[in-house]
Amino acid sequence: MTSTNRVAVITGASSGIGEALARELVAEGYRVALLARRLEQIADLADELGNAALAIRTDVTDRESIVAAAARVQHELGGADVLVNNAGVMLTAPFGSEKRSEHRQMVETNLLGAMTVTEVFLDQLRAKNGDLVNISSVAGRVAPAGFAAYSATSGGSTAGRRRFASSSSPTSA
Repeated sequence: MTSTNRVAVITGASSGIGEALARELVAEGYRVALLARRLEQIADLADELGNAALAIRTDVTDRESIVAAAARVQHELGGADVLVNNAGVMLTAPFGSEKRSEHRQMVETNLLGAMTVTEVFLDQLRAKNGDLVNISSVAGRVAPAGFAAYSATSGGSTAGRRRFASSSSPTSA
């Protein structure tokens, strides 16, 4: 294990890519802030990862929740060096008005959530010449049947990442 003394903040850290990334980063010597709605899962993961991990219940659709998480990261870990926007939901169904709430949930989580988390953590990243990583899906380029809204959120995330990289990103995306 290499000690980097760097801090990575990972949204959607309770399972899948976020959980795997947390394990990998801790093995590389990072300290990680595990952000997710499901506190029990991230608390279990933090216990498993030891002193290098901090579990913070955070809902990326709730700005106050994100602001509170950023304050804890600053206070307890010294700020973020890396932000990984990984939180997301994929609810598939034919596009239609009867699925408005599911479509809204995907936009609020996958697109607006990543934008808000980035905005809230941006000062920490800039202060540490940090890195921004947005996880999105190939569905942003290819929209299979039943994935119209999900594909739109993935495409928006990809386009946003490109703009962050060229204008407001701390150093890279």
